[in-house]
Amino acid sequence: MTCELKTEKQGSADTSLKCPTCDTSVNLPDGKIEGLTQNLWLEHKSKEASIKKKIGIKEAVSCDKCSVDDSTDAAVMYCCDCGQFLCDLCKKVHKRSKKEANHKLINLETKESIELPAIKHEAIYCIHHSEKLTYYCKDCDKLVCQICLNIHHKSHNYNYYLHEGDTACKALMESVASCDGVILPVTEAIANGEKMLEQIATRKEEVRQEIKEKFEELKAALDKRCNDLL
Repeated sequence: MTCELKTEKQGSADTSLKCPTCDTSVNLPDGKIEGLTQNLWLEHKSKEASIKKKIGIKEAVSCDKCSVDDSTDAAVMYCCDCGQFLCDLCKKVHKRSKKEANHKLINLETKESIELPAIKHEAIYCIHHSEKLTYYCKDCDKLVCQICLNIHHKSHNYNYYLHEGDTACKALMESVASCDGVILPVTEAIANGEKMLEQIATRKEEVRQEIKEKFEELKAALDKRCNDLL
């Protein structure tokens, strides 16, 4: 992974970017570096690993809610629904809230005996309006908020992001299912191809040896004929 600052330095006049993996130069969108599509899966996995690491370490973890006020209170609980570490005071406030009373909390003191559930995906917000990105514009191939939709994408082909996600998931499952019948034949074809290459390599050495032997036979016959004539 490459940080944003280093990525910007690799760019060319804010118009192109060199891939850190394959060195291929690609054109940047209008939003330049910020306009690049987020890898939400990778971002989610990174956060999941970070949270699991914090829960597993022996050192104290700061309370996420108190840290806003520059407090250093140590967290005693982790809320799986909010994705936040909570100190004792914030934990009590959390439990008293009707909205958060039924959230799943993990006691950090007994964390070794509890398996962390899947980390929930956080909502993604528009960088211009701080609104949730709840629509997918098919024409622009991007998630947009309600305000952006009304201003810039009203005449475009768009769909509610959950509906679009369901459609994409269904198409992906169908693609996976169609690949299931191809994987075995392709695997067998690759294995057969590798076997043929081995046979060709073996036969190549055999032919080379046969040529050498034939050459020696002919050379011996010519030498004998030469001696007979002399």
